[in-house]
Amino acid sequence: MVQRVPTFCGKDCGGNACPLVAVVEDGEVTRLERNPAAPGLKPCPRGYSLHEEHYARDRLLSPLVADGPRGSGRFREVGWDQALGLVARRLGETRERLGPSGVMGLGGAGSTGALHNSEGLLTRLLAASGGGTGLSSNYSNGAARFVLPYLFGDAAKRSGWDASTVRHSRLVVLWGANILEARLGTELGPAVAAAARAGTPVIVIDPRRTRTAAALGARWIPIRPGTDAAMMLAVLYSLFKRGLVDMPRASRLAVGMEDLERYVSGAADGVERSPAWAERACGVDAATIESFAVEYAAASPAMLVPGYSIQRVLNGEESYRLSAALQVATGNFGIAGGSTGSLNNRLPTPRAGSFPDLPAGDYRSAPILRWPDAVLEGRRGGYPSDVGAAYVAGFNAVNQGADCLKSKRAMESLEFSVCHELFMTPTARLCDVVLPVCSALEKEDLGAPWLGDYLLYKKAAVPPRGLARSDYDVFRELSERMGFGEAFSGGRSASEWLERFVAESEAPDADAFRATGVYIGEGRDRVGLSDFAADPEANPLPTPSGRVELRSEAYARDTGRSAVPAWTDPPADPRYPFSLITPKTIRRTHSQGGGRAGPDSGELTIAAEDAARLGVRSGDGLVASNDRGAVLVRALVSDDIAPGVVSLHEGAWLELGPDGVDRGGSANALTSTDGSGPAVAPVMHGIPVAIYLRSSG
Repeated sequence: MVQRVPTFCGKDCGGNACPLVAVVEDGEVTRLERNPAAPGLKPCPRGYSLHEEHYARDRLLSPLVADGPRGSGRFREVGWDQALGLVARRLGETRERLGPSGVMGLGGAGSTGALHNSEGLLTRLLAASGGGTGLSSNYSNGAARFVLPYLFGDAAKRSGWDASTVRHSRLVVLWGANILEARLGTELGPAVAAAARAGTPVIVIDPRRTRTAAALGARWIPIRPGTDAAMMLAVLYSLFKRGLVDMPRASRLAVGMEDLERYVSGAADGVERSPAWAERACGVDAATIESFAVEYAAASPAMLVPGYSIQRVLNGEESYRLSAALQVATGNFGIAGGSTGSLNNRLPTPRAGSFPDLPAGDYRSAPILRWPDAVLEGRRGGYPSDVGAAYVAGFNAVNQGADCLKSKRAMESLEFSVCHELFMTPTARLCDVVLPVCSALEKEDLGAPWLGDYLLYKKAAVPPRGLARSDYDVFRELSERMGFGEAFSGGRSASEWLERFVAESEAPDADAFRATGVYIGEGRDRVGLSDFAADPEANPLPTPSGRVELRSEAYARDTGRSAVPAWTDPPADPRYPFSLITPKTIRRTHSQGGGRAGPDSGELTIAAEDAARLGVRSGDGLVASNDRGAVLVRALVSDDIAPGVVSLHEGAWLELGPDGVDRGGSANALTSTDGSGPAVAPVMHGIPVAIYLRSSG
């Protein structure tokens, strides 16, 4: 018997909710297919491989309790009653001694959906228990998210644009946006691809010639990581010098354009931020910057898509201040086929049901980047609490947070830790209790997209394997054991909540929605802040000036930084001459699947001219190192990366040898918890490293 069950991926890749059909033959999922009810929404290889993850041999199917020193890998199988009894007792002891904030919630988007959202459910558990220590911001877009309200006020939440508007563009600039791998919504990649096929030029500014650049036939401008702000300032210099900025119009939209002109021209401080000046910083020759500026200004409308990568760098806050400035300066702000220079997903999505809010109680927070510092240093280090226990759900925190070795020390320092997992990740190995949770194919849920006018519903395609339980059911039983079950669950089962969510959603026909798994809205063609752009006086922004604040006195006051976007030379260390980037890969979502050797696991891409200088050939064993760690890697010599830059895909699992060197190819063994700047956001690109052949020491 063959069944086709509507489902969705739910992985945190930027698409988030891609419609699929699970083909079930004789009770087993044999493959995933596109859902015909959503022909315009294209999943990716990560979704098509859900069944491989579900049936993986190394999947955890029983609760486990540590049976040896932390990190030894020694566990014994127990039943749910014993496991949850132990968790309830140990968490209760920590809360009694340190208060609710003694328990830290390390939640991530390993599982997404309206109901079975690992991060949201963990936050709810802490709130129901009376509080805890949580994490502020995120690893994805922390710097942009911090700075956008200074530009647009509360209107930042509607500053994105629908992918459909790409059809109006005469030029698409993907600035650090690898939209076919690190997807910025399910629809944007196909929309840009369609525009490219129709003849719209696409320019990719990136340290690598990405899969996106190759697939779109885009013109590639290689740039050193972390120097995007320098090139943006030089583009503005060229626009001003050539008289290509409509200053009266720009000044109606923004305050600070005149200040920016003074800054880039050198009138403010005697330093011209010209293309020749930028060439020294970013490695893009002055003529290329100049010609790009002219082409960009001439193509109206032009869509600038700033990727997350350009703000995951030192001083990454400045990149998004300048992407907005560029769109204002070129007249592309808030018009169809243009953009605001903001994150593209800053628009409302269709209504989906959700849990009612709970009082937070004694809830404190630390920057997500610095969770290990908060654990290790506590109040004496200026953090809001002393943490004795951690609850981890949907987050391979040791591997995916910065500075793996510090994160490992933080986990080892805890009195107690528990995690929800499908696999024995580097984080799970350091936990006292590991609870096996359902795969995406074993859960019924409602999915809202990262951006788009649709909702998805999925049935459980197959029953849970072994003793696996859904995150909701685990949290519900645990909360009952700890005495706050009613507060957490409201007396409802998972299916009862989901029935309510579907009824509260925008889908008008619940039965049809459940049958097809897809609700498609009427279609939207939204252009963020278009009402303001059309008539700034009649539709002012909720900022002090009513305009885009390219000069923000509030930003200067709150951060101690320049009120106008500015460039700061990064510190130079001759010990570490290479600049490391840690991009996503189409083969996995972050570290999901990172424990299985793939063709790009532990593979360091290096420019051909750098390889020739070092005597390196593809396949050679290399060491990448800095003052935080060292990683053994294999060389991939390529012409598709800028000189002086090396690339190691993030997500491979940490495998520390007895010498403390990572043999798994984990990029975060080399990153830091220092942060970008005032946002204290992750710096995952532009990491100074040394590279040498293994045999050379």
